[in-house]
This record gives sequence, C-alpha cells and structure tokens, in this order.
Amino acid sequence: MELFSYLLKASAGLVLFFAFYLLVLQKLTFFKFNRFYLLGALIVSFVIPTLHFTIEREVQPVVSEPVLVGYSPNMENLQAVRTEQMVDVPKAFQPEKVIEQQIDWLILLPYAYTIVAALLLLIGIRKLIVLVRYTRQNAKSIDGLKLLEKTEGFTNCSFFNYVFINGSNLAPQELAVLLNHERVHAQQYHSIDKIIMMMAKAIMWFNPVIYLWDKALEQTHEYEADEATAEHFGSKDYASLLLKLAVSESQTTLVHNFVKSPIKERIKMLFNTKSKKMKKLMYLLVVPIILGITWGFTIEVVDVAPGKAPLKQKEKLQEDPLIGKTIKGRVDSISKQGFPRILYFKVGNTTYPIRHDIPSKIKAGDELTVTISGKIQKLSIKDLAKKEELVYDAPIYMVNAAATPAGQSLMKAPEKHAFSYEANKARYAYSNIKNLKRNSAGYVNEIELNDGTFKILLDVSGLKTKAENFKIGDKVTAKFIGEKLVSKNVYATDKLIALYSDPKKYELVSPTLYAKFYTKEGYQKVAGSQGKPLAITPISEEKIKVVWAEHALGNVSSGVSYFKKAKLQIGKIMIEADDASLDSKNGFMHAENAKVYFADGKVKVYQSIIYNVNKKTFDFYEFAKNKEQTSVISGPGKEGALFFSKDVALSKIEWSASDSVKRTRLFDNLMLSGKAKVSLEKYKAEGKVIHVDNANKKMVIYFGSLRDDANLKIEAEMIEVDLLANMYRTKKYTKD
Repeated sequence: MELFSYLLKASAGLVLFFAFYLLVLQKLTFFKFNRFYLLGALIVSFVIPTLHFTIEREVQPVVSEPVLVGYSPNMENLQAVRTEQMVDVPKAFQPEKVIEQQIDWLILLPYAYTIVAALLLLIGIRKLIVLVRYTRQNAKSIDGLKLLEKTEGFTNCSFFNYVFINGSNLAPQELAVLLNHERVHAQQYHSIDKIIMMMAKAIMWFNPVIYLWDKALEQTHEYEADEATAEHFGSKDYASLLLKLAVSESQTTLVHNFVKSPIKERIKMLFNTKSKKMKKLMYLLVVPIILGITWGFTIEVVDVAPGKAPLKQKEKLQEDPLIGKTIKGRVDSISKQGFPRILYFKVGNTTYPIRHDIPSKIKAGDELTVTISGKIQKLSIKDLAKKEELVYDAPIYMVNAAATPAGQSLMKAPEKHAFSYEANKARYAYSNIKNLKRNSAGYVNEIELNDGTFKILLDVSGLKTKAENFKIGDKVTAKFIGEKLVSKNVYATDKLIALYSDPKKYELVSPTLYAKFYTKEGYQKVAGSQGKPLAITPISEEKIKVVWAEHALGNVSSGVSYFKKAKLQIGKIMIEADDASLDSKNGFMHAENAKVYFADGKVKVYQSIIYNVNKKTFDFYEFAKNKEQTSVISGPGKEGALFFSKDVALSKIEWSASDSVKRTRLFDNLMLSGKAKVSLEKYKAEGKVIHVDNANKKMVIYFGSLRDDANLKIEAEMIEVDLLANMYRTKKYTKD
C-alpha cells in the first residue's frame, strides 16, 4: 500500500502543477522558462512524496479549577441491569463456520502495475537502442552536428547532435534552416528531457496527465527552437518551410522531428507578441503550490510533553475537570451489596459516586479529603450473595488518596520492590540497562540495571560474553540469585541465571544455573529435600503460583500483592489476567479480565474471578450468561463482519500511544506508535502501530489485536477495519 500511496501523492502533484501551467504559463513566450518549469515540476512531483519531516509540538497540560456542577446521582440514577439482559451476542458472526477461500484482487494490483511499468520501460529502452545503432553509421559532420542520410522511417529529425535527414526533397536553403533548428535542440540537450519523459510515462502510465505533460514539453522544445531559427531566417520563410515538410512524420518518440508538433500552433506562436519581462514574476506563484504539497504530503506533527519527552495521551472530546483534583466532603452513604462497593461522596449540594477502594473502615457521615484519579464510564458490580452481576452505566469516580480532616492518610501506596520471587525461589526483576562495563578485550564484566528506584549490579565476568545485542537503554528481564544489599536501593550479585530483552529477541544465559532452576522447556523446577535431585514438583490444589507478571507491587503491612498482565496457576488450572491481586492474610485471589485454561482443555473468559484459598472454591463472573469459549481468530487470510453503529465516526475514538502521535493534516490521518490503543464503540484495538484513516473510514492495526466487549478476539500481523463496510480482514505484514 505504500507504493499506491506514493503514486497517489505524485499524481496529485502532477495534476496541480500541470493545471497551473495550463492556466498561467502556457501562453507566455518565455519558452526556456516553461521548459525548465515543466521539467522541474515533474521531478519535484516525484521527489516530494519520498520526503518526511516531523514537527514536534510541545503540549502544555491544561490546569483548571474543578467545576462541581451538573450531576447529582442517587440510587435512581444508577439503575442496575443484569448482564444477561444487556449483552446481545451477534448471531451473524459464526466463528466455527468455514469461510470459502476467495481471491483478493487488490493483492494483484501491485503486480499488474509493476508488469505494465516494466513493459513500457523495456519498449522505451528498445527504441533507445535502435537509435544508438543508427548513430554508429558513417556520419557527415557540419558545425558540430552529425548528419545521417535516411530516406524512410524517421527522417528530418534529431537525437542529441545526430540529425537524420532526407536530402532528396530539400533545397540547400531549406536544409540550412532545418540544421539550424536541430542545432538548437542539440545545444539545449532536449533529448535528455525526452529520455526523462520516457521513464516518467513508464512509472505514471495510468495517469492521463503525464501524456499531456509530454506533449506540452515537446511543444515547448519546438517553440524554443523555432524562435531561435526564425531570428536568422525570418518568420515568413521559416513558416513556409514548416508547411512544406508537414507531411513527414516520425515513427519514434525519442527524436525531435522538424514538423512533428502541431504546425498551426507553432506558426501562430512565431507571429505572437512577445510577453513582457515583468510577467516572469508569475513563475513565483508556483511557490505556494510547492509549499502546500510539501506540507500536506511530508509534514507530520508529533505532540510531545514539555522537555520533548514522548507524550502518552488520551483524546477525548471533553476532559473531566475533577480528575486530578483534591476535594473535601462527607460520606453520604455506602452501597451494602456487591463487590466493589460504591461510596456516595457529598460536596456541597452535589453527590459523586466513588468506587470504594479505601481499605480503612469508614461509615456514613465521615468527613474526608479525597483525590480523584480517574473515572469509569461503566462499572460491573458482583453480587456475591445473589450470584449475579449488576452493571451501572453512570460514570463512577476513582480515588488514589484519602485522608481524615486531621490529615491522617487512609490509603497507603503499594510498596515497590527491587525484585520478586518465583516458586523456585529465583528472583526476577524488570528494569533497564543503565551501563555495560567492558574489559580491554571487549568482554562485559558488569551490567548495571536501573528501574528508576532500584539499582541491580550483575557481575557477568564468569560468562565471558560480549553481549553484542544488548545496548544501554534496553528494557530487560533479569533472573538471578545470591543478591546482596550493598547500599540503599542497590543490590549486587554474581549469579545471573538469565537476562532477556523485552520483547524477547536476545538472551544471556548461564547454562549451569539455568539448568538448576528451569527445564529445557522453560518450566520452573522446585527443590526437593537435601540430597535429592531437583525435579518438577506438582502444585497442590490450594497453592497459588505466580508464573509470570509484567508488573508486581506488594504492600507488606496489608499482605496484598498486585500484578499486571499476570499468569497464575492454581492446581491444574492456568489463569491469564490483565489485573490480579493476592490477599495472603485473608486467603483470597482476585483476577480481572481473565482467560482460564481448564484441565480438560476448555478455555473460557471471565470478567472477574475470586478464589477462596481456605474453602478451595472459585466464583466465576462471566461477560454474559452461558457464554461459551472466547473465539480467537488469528493469522492472515481471515475476514468477517463487525457491528458498528450507522453514525460511527473515527473522530469519536479514544486512543493512547507510548511513543508518538503523528498527524497528516491533508488526508486527515493519525499514526499511533508504541503500545498503541484505540477504543471505538464496543471494540478495542491494540498494536505496535495503529493507522487511523478518518477520510476513508478505515483503520489498520499492525502486530496487534481487535476485540469486542463480548467474545470476539482477532489477532494478526495486519488487521484492516472498514467502518463503511462493517468488515475486517487479516493479512501478513511481510511477503514470503
């Protein structure tokens, strides 16, 4: 698609430049200027789409005082609706239905274009070779020109300084006029323009403007040669010779034939009044066209935070002024059923529903100071007693700090640790490479990791490795043992088990230690009693094992650990969750947005899971009643229906990106890169890069997934979403 994008932009440039030539420049008698305009504009049209410029725009956060008006919720506002009444699984989409293989004709377009372009280029090269062969014949030199007698085919024409003439029907005076005319073509190197146009027509063969451009450039060549020749021989005599030889035509496009261009226009131009020199200023009018095309095709605006750091942002039509503010009020009431509970916080005459995440005991009537951290548009409440799920559609606020009027904090921030423990007692940490210390031979002696709070010094001199793939600044996962606290927040160890890049492309492994803690397949080994060999120990039914987690935080005083993107194992059940928490004191595990792999091979997705360690019981809360296994569609060559509303608009999306956000204003495009996320109606897209084409109502997800709020998930290297057709297609990013 990049090829077609380039051709489209180049074609648009050709149309704009040629329209300016027809409307403004064509009637001017500055033939040399017109020639260089046509030649230069042609080259510029091909070059501009290949350029790329980025403008970094510093975005200052808008700070405004909260306006506490407009919404006074109560239990009537928050009407609870059972989940099974709200979710309607589309019947039109049947994942198990076999889709017939169809040919995607769009895939063949690049091949068809390339074949035609190559064929035209070969034809042009063949004509060029034929001309070169003719020039090898014995030629007669006259005033820098080389004359070749030719009685048939292309005659009375020139190619560079070679002139092909039919002297049998030319008087000496007429021959002198013809040679003077062709000498101008040779001296001005018009044949180079012809070769350039040959290549341009091969590339832009589908664009009719390129053929009009070729005729306009050739006509300008003739006007320029006619003007110079008429100055020596007179306009009337020269016009008579043009009429006499008008019956002769050339058979090739690479030569300048004396009478090939329209005779009427050439004779008319001989007697036209010359343009005033002041009109040369009209050529400056092309500058705004060049600037407009450059801005539209090459300039992309990147929003960056102060200090030019990449800005992670979320686009909304209106920002809630309350988020990030600290407000004082009184607890009006607390919901008595469901998990989590809702706390109704009254500020003046306005009541705000707040998700009750405050661990301390509070009651109605308590005065508090809370800091609003965010807002949930729709909150699911689990009623454990009635075994049902309630959904509140009204916005619910969240808090990250709460205190009494005396200033006593009621919420403690989770403690951050330098590393966590796996079931085999190996330590693991997620960090960044701060420094690589090498010896004179280039081998790495020490790798310094730093996550912004904790520093870990890994002595790897015993591995005798150059670690060529690892660079300073790389995100890595380190597994090790034998660490020592050498100073505040600084640990050191010479027992590195393994170091992996994130994403996992490179690794540095200590074979001896790795074999002690892991199998060849990567499973953890748990040590038996002293003297017995290490083996893979089965996990008891009640034990919760954290196999993997992207982020791990723990609060020692409360005994609660929090995990992001975690993989947990309970007996023979494996759970993959977006968020999970372990309450060691009370014996509970809670997982949100989790996929469960059961021992019998079935896979199900639940919105929430609660596991009671003491009772060894699970409570599963599904997205919908009797929901079957989540449908995962992966790989290229898939397509299916999507269900957007009739008034869907990409302008209403919510998006975020960790690296950069680039806009192309002319085509109304948005390019998100670095853990890009897009939310539109009930669909959520994630990928390394997401391209939003608002003009054509399309979205392309690269190396990511598209899922809805029910049971559909699509994974592929490329996912093309067509909002107008309500369709998706999956493709491979790279060609085999």
